[in-house]
Amino acid sequence: MKNLLLMRHANAAEKLIGQTDHDRELTLLGERHAGEAGIWMKKHELVPQLVLCSTAVRTLATCHEVLESFAKPVKVQHEKVIYSGSETDMLHLVQDVDEQVDTLLLIGHNPTISILGSLLANEEISFEPANVALLQFQAVTWEEVKSGQGKLTNFYRA
Repeated sequence: MKNLLLMRHANAAEKLIGQTDHDRELTLLGERHAGEAGIWMKKHELVPQLVLCSTAVRTLATCHEVLESFAKPVKVQHEKVIYSGSETDMLHLVQDVDEQVDTLLLIGHNPTISILGSLLANEEISFEPANVALLQFQAVTWEEVKSGQGKLTNFYRA
C-alpha cells in the first residue's frame, strides 16, 4: 500500500510591491498551522520517507515547519514543476518516486493540488491553506498510481 499526503502550503503573506508571487513568505499564522499539520502527521504515524516540495518560498517554509515536528530527518526534493506545472505533471512526479518509499508528502499550490487530489480520489477535494489529505493506494509501486484509484482516508484542516 502507498500513502500519498497532499498538502497545500500554509497561509502566505500578500505580495509586496516588486515581489514575485514565487517569493511570497508565510505569515506567522501560516508558520503555526504548518507546524500543527506536521504534528498531526506524526500523531497519525504518517511521517513521510520523502517530501516533494515546490520551490516557492511559502512552500519551502511550510515544509520546514512540518519537518520540525518529526523526530527524524526526512529527504526533501525541491521540484520547480510543482509551482508551475499541471496536475498531470504532479502525477508524473509521484509515479517516478522509488518504490521503497511507502509514504510520500507532496507540498504544492491551489488549484493544482485540489485538482490532483480530486482526480486521484475520484471525488472533490478542496484544499485551504495548510490542509493535508491522505490518499491510500492498493499499489506496490508509485508507477501504478493512477487517477481514480486513491481512497481519501483522512483529511487535516488547519
